[in-house]
Amino acid sequence: MLSTLLRRRSFPAGTPRHRVLRPTVLLALVALLYGLAQLTLVSARMGIGWDESVYASQFAAHAPPAEFSAPRAQGVPLLVTPVVALTDSVVILRIYLTMISSLALFGAFLVWTRVRTGYTAPLAALLFAGCWLSLFYGNEAMPNLYVALGAVAATGFFALGGRSRAATAGLAGSMAAVSLMRPSDALVIALPMAGLAILTRPRRIRSLMAVLVGLGVGWSEWLVEASLRYGGIAARWHAAGAANRTGLTISVVEHARALDGPSLCRWGVDCGEVSPPALIWWLAIPLMTMVGLWSAWRDRSRGPLLLATATGLVIAAPYLFYVGYAAPRFLMPTYALLSLPLAEGAIGLVRRARPPLWHAAAGFVAAGLLAHFALQGAYAFRMSTITYESREWERLATEELYRMGVRAPCMVYGQSGVQVGYMLGCSSQGLIRSFPEQLPPRASQAMQRGHRLVMIYSSARPPRYATGWRAVELPGRWRARFSPQR
Repeated sequence: MLSTLLRRRSFPAGTPRHRVLRPTVLLALVALLYGLAQLTLVSARMGIGWDESVYASQFAAHAPPAEFSAPRAQGVPLLVTPVVALTDSVVILRIYLTMISSLALFGAFLVWTRVRTGYTAPLAALLFAGCWLSLFYGNEAMPNLYVALGAVAATGFFALGGRSRAATAGLAGSMAAVSLMRPSDALVIALPMAGLAILTRPRRIRSLMAVLVGLGVGWSEWLVEASLRYGGIAARWHAAGAANRTGLTISVVEHARALDGPSLCRWGVDCGEVSPPALIWWLAIPLMTMVGLWSAWRDRSRGPLLLATATGLVIAAPYLFYVGYAAPRFLMPTYALLSLPLAEGAIGLVRRARPPLWHAAAGFVAAGLLAHFALQGAYAFRMSTITYESREWERLATEELYRMGVRAPCMVYGQSGVQVGYMLGCSSQGLIRSFPEQLPPRASQAMQRGHRLVMIYSSARPPRYATGWRAVELPGRWRARFSPQR
């Protein structure tokens, strides 16, 4: 069966002998395995993170909206609204997002089964789904996975060249989804497609209009929100840049150090040294991408894969040379798009090998795939284990505060304040490192309105103004202090 999969370039005109070998069926199997792997390696009982709490709280029925910083967009809040508007259960949210991410994986790469005949699309989906980032963030309320899959779908619809109204609508819808998730990413992703459309007009004019319409959906929301909430477009743009530490820089080394975690290399987090296995995996990506482009070039079908590759490289550039810190999830769109030429390269190596070398080529590809899944699966398991433990202590601390009678109206301020506040149904303000010498305005205003203020911390030292507040020990490393009630 493996030799059949690798040797066959595309299906014949008629129905294949084995229905299970159809690319669509294999892609559905990959999506199913992806969902199961999420629930196995990343438990549905995983607690909720800081960014997730911010997104989930915007339309939650049980908790007030957390502070929504300037770089964020409304895509994820809209995505999770059907769940958070009905229940505060994080488990139900995880299961819901597992289903959504698996369906999104299937839908995004399904477009490419129309672009590339054969097994490129299902193998590419398998490669991307096997990354620890895809597994870890699959059921997290975070935007990067959906930006990645939206980019895959958009480039696929664009490659179809506006053959039908459905393809044009799909392109507009994909770009709209990406622009709602991360407008800046959508703008960068659109550049190669817009450039190609301008160069090949009028044949691509419908595709160009679809790209612009999709961009308009997310950017119009972002611009309106900038005027209503952030004091204007310029003010929001400046605040977003300050939050992301934007400016000409080189963060390639930081990204290399973060290949195997942690999830964020910022605010004094020790990202460790560069892992040799992770670095080898990283360097293999451009090498196999070139093999895939060479294979497509030989087949005279290079256009779509060149577009995917160019878009993947373009979207990586801002995070490597403009954002002053590293988070592995930033490169997820690049990994998703480059999985297409990678898959083409793996298939091409075996398909083009002459009989004496076929077994060696097949063995090399099989070993590479096994190494990829073993390495990335190990990273996913380690990251989920570490994260689960820390979030479990936050959950236990929340339960203890609830047992002590903390109820709305209330405000939680401090380390993990956003997460604990979301779970308690309180307003919140998070703290990254140390408490300031004065109480922040939002916390002070909450106290003036008669809200009970709970200060929560683990490694940070309580500020002087809280010296006389009642202190309590919480499960794990956590402590809390209660402001005097009026």
